[in-house]
Amino acid sequence: MSNFIKLTSMLINTSKISMIEIHTNKYCIQLVENKLDGFWLFSSGYLTTIQHQQIEVCKEKHPIDYKNVTDWINKIN
Repeated sequence: MSNFIKLTSMLINTSKISMIEIHTNKYCIQLVENKLDGFWLFSSGYLTTIQHQQIEVCKEKHPIDYKNVTDWINKIN
């Protein structure tokens, strides 16, 4: 199984996918990125932030990408 999903304009690292909402004619893919944001304070650690990004893949607007995501979902089931 591939670690990436190939879309027309990007590759998605599947380990960064937190959720996929499956609608009738589209997928909403939620990605999570952990970013270091902060500093070391007397060796006590650092602050991290979690940023969410959503990618929408519509069957009518992006049929090739929609098929690629559908194929990937079917492979993991």
